[in-house]
Amino acid sequence: MNSESRQGGPTFVADAMLGRLAKTLRMLGYDAAYAAHAPDEEIRLAALRDGRVILTRDREIAATRLPVRVVLVEGDRVADQLRFVARELGLSPDPAGFFSRCLRCNVPVTEAHADEMGGLVPPYVLATQSRFARCPSCGRVYWAATHVARARAWLRSVLGERGGGAGVATRRKNVLVTGRPGVGKTTLIRAVASRLGVRAMGFVTREIREGGERVGFLIEDLDGSASGVLARVDLESPYRVGRYGVNRDDLERVGVPAVERAVAGARLVVMDEIGRMELCSERFQRAVLTALDSPVAVLATVQDRS
Repeated sequence: MNSESRQGGPTFVADAMLGRLAKTLRMLGYDAAYAAHAPDEEIRLAALRDGRVILTRDREIAATRLPVRVVLVEGDRVADQLRFVARELGLSPDPAGFFSRCLRCNVPVTEAHADEMGGLVPPYVLATQSRFARCPSCGRVYWAATHVARARAWLRSVLGERGGGAGVATRRKNVLVTGRPGVGKTTLIRAVASRLGVRAMGFVTREIREGGERVGFLIEDLDGSASGVLARVDLESPYRVGRYGVNRDDLERVGVPAVERAVAGARLVVMDEIGRMELCSERFQRAVLTALDSPVAVLATVQDRS
């Protein structure tokens, strides 16, 4: 059994009645072995050998005197069980460790490149996602789809601040900065994101200038891992804003995944900016609404045309 935990906290072995709890702990990044058909003695030996906390619904196991921690888990719903274990052990999982283990095998997943995914994921996933992780044991592939964002939101709702809500004010979760072009909106939100000191992900746009004249805009992932042309004056496109042709393909290739990954894995979603060009894409609109409705804080710019 692998005793490494991406969360840096305790490792676990759960008995046959706590399979869903074990899977949920793996979602959080904890090493949680699951003894689906193991006798009680094997569970005890696994805990002793690897220094694991035993999670059980069996009062006989809980009553056994062992030199390891045994938690008699209360609650029938997995949400109640997770809250109970978190409270009993003082767990404070870091969202950066969420989904870092294979939910099936319990081993840490490794980063995989998109060019290795041919035949392993549906074509639309390969076309819309740029980051993948793969289990080195079973080969299962993971990516930051919308179900991951929903799972993260559920984990945060169950654990509250233990699920990573601390550090960014939640009373005003969504902050939109507005102003006319050139007033420093991008500079401001970059400074705020840096000052907060939390994991920030998302996208930014910047001008393309040729011969001292603005001829278009680039869109870039906040970490610089992906970029594309958002719009140009000489771009042939059915989507036009003023004199610019809008490149919806690059918007959906760069901007949409950047927002989806941010909702799934960040403490702060940065979107610079939400404007008429970006709103040419329904997929982008849906991604923005998902971010605004998620538990993750949002810092975005909106151009003021007044």
